[in-house]
Amino acid sequence: MLDEIVARRFGGGPFRALDFACGTGRILSYLEGRAREATGVDVSPTMLAVARRRVRTARVIEGDLTREDLLGDARFDLITCFRFFPNAQPELRAEVMDRLVAHLAPQGLLVFNNHQNHRGLRRRLVRAVGKDPGHEMRTDEVDALVHGAGLRVLRRHGIGLLPLTHRMIVLPVPLLARVEHRLADSPVSRRWATSILYECVHAD
Repeated sequence: MLDEIVARRFGGGPFRALDFACGTGRILSYLEGRAREATGVDVSPTMLAVARRRVRTARVIEGDLTREDLLGDARFDLITCFRFFPNAQPELRAEVMDRLVAHLAPQGLLVFNNHQNHRGLRRRLVRAVGKDPGHEMRTDEVDALVHGAGLRVLRRHGIGLLPLTHRMIVLPVPLLARVEHRLADSPVSRRWATSILYECVHAD
């Protein structure tokens, strides 16, 4: 999905990328092979130790972006943030989003996911059998977060529509990945998938 987003937005041209909450550098290592300049930020020194071993040229910064001026006046054409917002308290979500938008270039693209989509089919099944689905983030919470930071949603993609886990795979993984990819932009997937991927730009 990121391959398609990067190709569509930048067409092979140079761009600067920031991966917030980069953790062990999974996305950052992907970005550094495509961006002219890639930067990762995280608060965890143990995760960043792994990230520094994984990346070659990317800049890795330890610190709290909401409390420290870690990036100065830097602006990025692409900012990614994965597996963060549903796990954070509402106040922290807003603080982080505001800081990310402050570093988003005028024509930049912010890509993040809600990997705990409350409408996801898996979570519906969990609730249906009377179990606690754990952390969730509602669609209206995502919309409020985006609009409150002065952004608008350009595209949504659904990932993880099929109610499977790593312990229950009924299709070969390559085939499952192809099926999921084909379903990603369907209305059903954009509503009921476990993870919703958002592409956002400045509203004005």
